[in-house]
Formats: sequence, C-alpha cells, structure tokens
Amino acid sequence: TLPWTQGCFVCGEHNDHGFRLRLQVAGDLVWLDYTPHEHDVGYRHIVHGGVLMTLADEVMTWAAILAFRGVAVAAEMTTRLHAPTPAGTPLRVEGRTIRATRRIALTEARILQADGTIIATATGKYMPVPRDQTGTRHEDFVANPESIPPGVILDGF
Repeated sequence: TLPWTQGCFVCGEHNDHGFRLRLQVAGDLVWLDYTPHEHDVGYRHIVHGGVLMTLADEVMTWAAILAFRGVAVAAEMTTRLHAPTPAGTPLRVEGRTIRATRRIALTEARILQADGTIIATATGKYMPVPRDQTGTRHEDFVANPESIPPGVILDGF
C-alpha cells in the first residue's frame, strides 16, 4: 500500500468530504479499487465524469511521484470517457508512467469494470515540485505500518 496524506481529496485520512482511498503499487503499476456511490453521480445514476477523472488523476500522480521519487502535480490531463458507468459498479483504476525526464512525467491511466470493460482512459503530464516548495511533507503523510514508509518513495523525506 502506498502512503497516504492527511488532507488529499482522494486518499486523505482526515478529509471528511473525500474518498479516503488506499492505493497499491506493483512494479510500475499503481492502482486503486472503488465502487462509486449515488453521491458520485451526475445524471440518472451515471457516475459523474469528473469523479472518474479525479480517480485517474490520482493514480497518474502517484505513478509520477514514483518516477520522480518526489512530490508531483498535474500540468495537463486528457480523459476519454468510453461508456457510462452506473453507481454501484466496482471499478479498478490503473496508472503508470510511460516516460519521465527530470522535468516531466508522461503518464497513462485506464478505468475498468470488473469484467475488464474499459470505461475511461487518460493521459497526463506531471511536473515535479521542487523540494524547497514541498513544505512540511513530514506532517502531510500519515505514518502507518500498513503502508510503504514515505521515505522509501520520496528522496530526502
């Protein structure tokens, strides 16, 4: 399990309005599982595209963090929604870095239903955050024996 933060909208332990999800990693693949609720819908029980984009952004961000071994943020993201998804449908969201330089990580993500149907794909460009601008990241991450220690992932943590 990847480490999580205090306030992130997707993984934040103390974000009362967020998803509070845990992400996994194996090799270069980052993933999370999520079953959307009725409060995640847009029109007529169909999951809002912005919710799907947020989940894709999270796995791509973590893929970039792993590539940079430091904090990263989105510079650009493109998402293609392939099929409407009803609330209550279990989803797997997967992301990886395709290529990374010192200044940019190119990432991709896909969102699948349990039967393997791809409902969305995304690509993104992520930038590393300079270490002198990451502030108090020691206080940002939650220490938990169930997760990879942040110092293993983030250089100079």
